Amino acid sequence: MGLPESGKTTFLAALWHLLTNKKVQAQLSLEKLAAEEAAYLREIAIRWAQAKKQERTRTSGNRTVKLTLRSGNGEVFDLRFPDIAGEAFSEIWERRECTPAITEALRAAGVLLFIHVDKIKSPGWIADDNALAEEIGDVPEDVPNEEGDDVSVPWKAEDSPTQVQLVDLLRCLQAPPLDVGARRIAVVLSAWDKVEDEDVPPEQFLELHLPLLHQYLAHGLSAGWEKRIFGVSAQGADYDDMNGAPTADADRMRDMEVPSQRIKVVVEGGTSHDLTEPVNWLLG
Repeated sequence: MGLPESGKTTFLAALWHLLTNKKVQAQLSLEKLAAEEAAYLREIAIRWAQAKKQERTRTSGNRTVKLTLRSGNGEVFDLRFPDIAGEAFSEIWERRECTPAITEALRAAGVLLFIHVDKIKSPGWIADDNALAEEIGDVPEDVPNEEGDDVSVPWKAEDSPTQVQLVDLLRCLQAPPLDVGARRIAVVLSAWDKVEDEDVPPEQFLELHLPLLHQYLAHGLSAGWEKRIFGVSAQGADYDDMNGAPTADADRMRDMEVPSQRIKVVVEGGTSHDLTEPVNWLLG
């Protein structure tokens, strides 16, 4: 699950390429795929290989992809990956409702929580806003103008900071009708290549940039829950827009002899190109 444009479809496209290309060692392997799934996965994987941005799921439609995978010890299992528009998860926060299909997806035994590191909406501070308004000669929103009119802007749920929305989603997973008991949750910090220069591990990045979420993961989850934080770059760099001109970063990705090596997964203990690592960890 994840808010809009958090990297879910790109992750799935890169995962499918990794499983079918077999040029990079992975903890999980593909056993079989239902015929009706192949066309969609092939479409998004081709776009990924061509270093083109994915079409937004909101316009292409929600779907749940089922992959039959084999673990390193030979166990065969079905992985159901809901490729659902982030707006569906936003509505849980904004409207306190979700569809039966979303409810079913959120009752899974393992949770992949996607957060795009370059799209984090941070909380604003009133003191900072007032100081900026004074500097530019603007009137703070909660102060009447010269005519005495109230110029305040109504609060909207969608304007809430990223970490506030995500903490509420996690709280919902521990209450009816979404509560299924203790689970494992893998937090995927997508577009990790954009923050590599900060030179901090994923767990510390989460603590620095999303402290409320980090604290909730550490102390707010019910007994038995387990979490792990992954820094994931499923693309390696910015890709070309659907109809845009080629960019240097995208050209660099296209020039790589082994496309799967664009992928980078960073977790406590090491770095790899294996995008199955978060999924394998969820298996326990």
